[in-house]
Amino acid sequence: MKKSGLLFIGVIVGAVLTLAFVFMAPSQSSLAIFSTTHRPEARPPTARLSSTSTPTPSSSSGAGDDEQPPATFALRPNTVNALPTPIPGESLVYFVPSDNDATATVIYLYNTDTVDHIVALRGFSYNGVLVYSLNINVGATSFLRLASDSIAAAPPPSWATPAPIITNFTDFTYFASLSLPKGVKAEGYTLFNPGTGVVDPRADQGAIPLRFSSDPATLFLPITMKNP
Repeated sequence: MKKSGLLFIGVIVGAVLTLAFVFMAPSQSSLAIFSTTHRPEARPPTARLSSTSTPTPSSSSGAGDDEQPPATFALRPNTVNALPTPIPGESLVYFVPSDNDATATVIYLYNTDTVDHIVALRGFSYNGVLVYSLNINVGATSFLRLASDSIAAAPPPSWATPAPIITNFTDFTYFASLSLPKGVKAEGYTLFNPGTGVVDPRADQGAIPLRFSSDPATLFLPITMKNP
């Protein structure tokens, strides 16, 4: 009889210990997770990038790096507000280009006249110093495209003929001007590229139209240009 009592007590104690172990196990697991999360040295190491990942290709443009100042940037450091003098009979308009490793500016020039014309393109730094200058010949009744970055290899036929003229403004051209002779029309936009400094016309890169104005002050908010 005494042995049966001891056996019964042993069964009860074993059941209690088993239940205690079952309830304590999740608690210990939770404590372990909490401890690992709040101790940086105990966290599992972050996965490293594969050494076989493809690097971003660099620009193939020979016009220079968009992040580096142009060669003419420091030619006239003491000359400020050197805005161009309007040429009689031509329309002088201003715009703000964007030209860095991830953006480019595209401009269309269309000559509706029956004679060739030369369009003066000028770029200015933040204090009005001339840092970019290019005279562009636009043939009679012809169309020409300008691009501030190089064009990808094998572009569409519409971009290959006539070939675009590269106008490397770089980040240091804060605003620019076009002097348009009679009969020459202009339009343009800023597009986004994948950071390669190369424009691929076949890629969907998005575009923001340029704002042209006869007064450079209206290019910067809060002053806005009003339609007549």
